[in-house]
Amino acid sequence: MISVRNVYKNFGELKVLKGVSSEIQKGEKVAIIGPSGSGKSTLLRCMNLLEEPTYGEIWLDDKLLTPADPYLHPEVIAASKTYQSMYQKKGNSNTTELDEEIIREIKEKDLLQKHEGKEYKERLKQIEKDCRVDVNLARQRVGMVFQHFNLFNNLTVMENLTIAPVTLKLQSVEEATEKAGELLKRIGLYEKKDEYPSKLSGGQKQRIAIVRSLVMNPEAILFDEPTSALDPEMVGEVLELIRELAEEGMTMVIVTHEMGFAREVATRVLFMDGGEIKEENTPEEFFGNPQHPRLKEFLSKVL
Repeated sequence: MISVRNVYKNFGELKVLKGVSSEIQKGEKVAIIGPSGSGKSTLLRCMNLLEEPTYGEIWLDDKLLTPADPYLHPEVIAASKTYQSMYQKKGNSNTTELDEEIIREIKEKDLLQKHEGKEYKERLKQIEKDCRVDVNLARQRVGMVFQHFNLFNNLTVMENLTIAPVTLKLQSVEEATEKAGELLKRIGLYEKKDEYPSKLSGGQKQRIAIVRSLVMNPEAILFDEPTSALDPEMVGEVLELIRELAEEGMTMVIVTHEMGFAREVATRVLFMDGGEIKEENTPEEFFGNPQHPRLKEFLSKVL
């Protein structure tokens, strides 16, 4: 469903993601764990373009969310001036056969320039014409729950829940209000619908933030450390709601420090360190039989 293909993310000289690739299948519950600064949240934010990758591509099914990356398309590289020059110097005469060795060298040395010729530019444009989708349309399919709730403090709970679907003309005011009311009843907070966020506990705010995503009828939800800003006694009520969504088949990716929760709920666990995925496996193998030395060290400190 969500495809992360060779994603790099740089903030100036700081390289936060270094060639991350992963496939999130429909119905999967993927937990991402790792030390602070490992790139977990940045990867999550790249998945719905809150951060745009420096290199690489993000796909939602067969739709491309990012600009096309020439390094992921050999036929585009082959249309470049750089490739053509290297091809001729090598003495090749067959103009239809791709030279994989040259393509590999161009990728490894990052040789492509901004101006690589008309054919190169047209091939990139064609990929985007065929596959690119407006990111706002994609975000309607993939919800996001943040660490610090991100509720509008000047709006009531009900207004927070209905503003997005109504503004985007996805639902009428009546439809959005009915949907939001049903979800608030489900989490036992219907009586808070006319309250402002400042009157709510942290656990209540986070459950309402999750409901805000659900009002949009998403196909997947991304959770960015949803319990890390909560007092310990409030963590359980938020995890219970996420657990219920998982049992109902919601596709989700969750960055978390809750190892027990990841072990219990996830269908796959990823370990990130230094901007790379060092290991991924089922929870049973991941926690019971870790392979990478860095993962073994990490688990020995947190379990």
